[in-house]
Amino acid sequence: MKILYVGMKYDYGIPERGFSFEHYNFYETLVHMGHTIEYFDFMSEYHRYGSHKMTTMLLDLVKESKPDILFTFLFTDQFDLEIFSKIKNETSTITFNWFADDHWRFDTFTKYWAHCFSFVSTTDINSLKKYRSIGYNNVMLTQWGFNHFLYTKKLLPLIHDVSFIGQAHGNRNTIIRRLQKEGINIVVKGTHWNLRRWHAYAKKLHLLTDSKLQSIINETRITQDSMIEMFQQSKINLNMTASSQINFQNQIKGRNFEIPGCGGFQLSEYADRLEEYFTPNKEIVCYASTDEMIEKIKYYLMHDDVRMKIAEAGYQRAIQEHTYQKRFTDLFFQMGLS
Repeated sequence: MKILYVGMKYDYGIPERGFSFEHYNFYETLVHMGHTIEYFDFMSEYHRYGSHKMTTMLLDLVKESKPDILFTFLFTDQFDLEIFSKIKNETSTITFNWFADDHWRFDTFTKYWAHCFSFVSTTDINSLKKYRSIGYNNVMLTQWGFNHFLYTKKLLPLIHDVSFIGQAHGNRNTIIRRLQKEGINIVVKGTHWNLRRWHAYAKKLHLLTDSKLQSIINETRITQDSMIEMFQQSKINLNMTASSQINFQNQIKGRNFEIPGCGGFQLSEYADRLEEYFTPNKEIVCYASTDEMIEKIKYYLMHDDVRMKIAEAGYQRAIQEHTYQKRFTDLFFQMGLS
C-alpha cells in the first residue's frame, strides 16, 4: 500500500531533541510492515513556509503522488483548515487521522478537524458519542500500543530497583520525594526534574537566558535507546498516568504498553479501562494511592519470582495483542484497505 505519512519528525518539532514519539512508533512501524512510505514532516515545513504554503504543498503532493491513504497525526493548528479539507474533497486518496487526546481536547480541537478526514480513530470510548453529535460517523475506536520492532525484550541485569520516566508535572515531585523518604531507591528521568521555582524569577530578571533555561529543563531527559534500556534494567517500572490536565480521568498512554513490551514489570497508576488490556496482578500491577504504591513497591522488591512471573505474562499479552502493527492492521481493515 502507498502511504503518504504526515507527522512531526522531531520531538515537538525540535531537531535537537531527536525523533518524535510518532516517528519512532507510527512511521517506523509502517515501514517495517512493508508499505511504500512518503514522508511529509509538516512541522519543519510549517516553520519554513507557514501554514498556508505548507498546506498547499501537501495538497499538491497528494494530487501528484496519488497515495492510497494519507496517514496523519495532527498536533495543533499548523494546517490551513480550508485548504486541508480539499485533500478529502478533491482527491481520491483516503484520509485518516489518529486523534490522540480526545479525553480533554475534543471540544477545543478535534471537532473542528474531524470532517477533513475519510476516517479517524480515537482512544477515548466516551468520545464516540461526541463524534456522532457533530454528524461524524467514520470514527474507529483504537488504543495506544508499542512498536515491537524497537521496544524489545532483552535479558539484561536489573540494575535499578525502581525507575520512572516522564515529565515533572503535577504532584510527581512530591510523590518522588515521598518515595525517597521511605528509603526507596528510585531513578527519575524526563524533562523538568531539575527545574526550580527560582529559575522563573531568574528568567524574569534576565539572569537566565532562554537557552540556559531550556538546557536546565532538558538536563534529566534521556534518549530513546536509554529509555528502553531502563525499562529492561529496572526491577519495577513506575508509571504515573495522571495527566497534567485538570479534572480528567487518568488516560491509558503508550507507556502502559512500552514497559511490558520490553519485558519490564509495570506498576501503574490506575487508568480508565486499563483492565481491558492487561489483567491486574497477573500481567501488570496497579495502585490507586501513593500509600498503596509504596506498599506494592516494597512487596515486589522482596518477591522476585512473583514480580518476574507478572512481567513475563505482561510481555506475552503485549506482544500478542498490543503492537502498533496489530493496531494499524485492524484500522486498515476497517477502512477497507486490506
